[in-house]
Amino acid sequence: MSTSKASQGVLALVMVSLLLAPTASTAQSNLTELNIGVLPYLDYQILYVADEMGFDSELGYEFSFTQFPLEPNETRALVRGDIDIAQGAIGSLVSQLPARPDLRVVVSGAQYKGFAFIIRKDSDIKTYSELFAELGDHQQALEAVVDQMIGRELLTTESSYRATIAGLAAEGGHAYDELKVQNFAEATQAATAFIRGTGDIYLGAVAQTERLINQMDGYEILIQNEEMGAPGLWYSNIYVTDAYLQENRRQLVELTAIWQRTVRYMNEHTDEAYAIILEHLNPQTAGAMTVEDLKNQIPRTTFFPTTEEAAELVFDESSPSSWRALVNYQFEQAEILGTDLSNVSADDFIAQDEIFAEFLADDALQAFVNAPF
Repeated sequence: MSTSKASQGVLALVMVSLLLAPTASTAQSNLTELNIGVLPYLDYQILYVADEMGFDSELGYEFSFTQFPLEPNETRALVRGDIDIAQGAIGSLVSQLPARPDLRVVVSGAQYKGFAFIIRKDSDIKTYSELFAELGDHQQALEAVVDQMIGRELLTTESSYRATIAGLAAEGGHAYDELKVQNFAEATQAATAFIRGTGDIYLGAVAQTERLINQMDGYEILIQNEEMGAPGLWYSNIYVTDAYLQENRRQLVELTAIWQRTVRYMNEHTDEAYAIILEHLNPQTAGAMTVEDLKNQIPRTTFFPTTEEAAELVFDESSPSSWRALVNYQFEQAEILGTDLSNVSADDFIAQDEIFAEFLADDALQAFVNAPF
């Protein structure tokens, strides 16, 4: 056989192979597209990492994202079908249940530990730490903090933090209506107004809280997290409608696996994962956070549990930080505030425990989570 004929034969084989091989667009068409809602908080950014690293496509999905300022906007898009899956906090979703009793929490994401009421250092308001040092008693110090808040202007986003504020007020022996709450549509707006001198106290997102405390002078924490008692517990989650859950249950079990693989990647390849997060988070918050800033926040203010940690801390109902403790508290507070939850129970609202159990029982998904990167 001549060299030229051999070359022609090889070329023909290559051409046939190219014709038979699936193209990138063909392979892409085999993926199930999922449009996911994103809020402008650290808690809700890690699926960008999953998408960037290809963890979604490893299980047959193609993620896309739509950004929203708050859960109510996101829920309207979810109900319309503009997005498939939403992300939001249990505490913010409970207030929507009278109008949307079909909302279902299906994946547990991050535990937010960034609750901090902020005051100016030149304020005459004493902090919890100062009062505890003076009084030597947690409950007395907490009550003294709340007593000081009465008549002071509190800047916040009520759709996200109303239950937390009401809970703190109740822990201190007061009612929500006794507080002067100034509501803003977005956390960044409230923080900007506070920086400009409006109000006496600020409660908002961790990005703005970190900016005030760690990047600016003149601010300090009034009271935070466990100092607040039960109101300091908060989880950020993935939620869908009940109809979507019934039709796509297996998909949500696999989404749990993608989330947990991403958490593992964040722990093992921190710098790379955090860089991806900040590429998306900073534009949403008008922030300039760095990888080192995130290392100061995770897990101190935003905790992403591994599979093992979630099983122990979130899904073991004997745990003081279990989802059950949070939901029971949020339901109680909602009813105190006059929210009618007669059309939905906590067990209807929360489906993530069953989804997580199915994920744990699936050996193939456990192998996926723990596979080498």
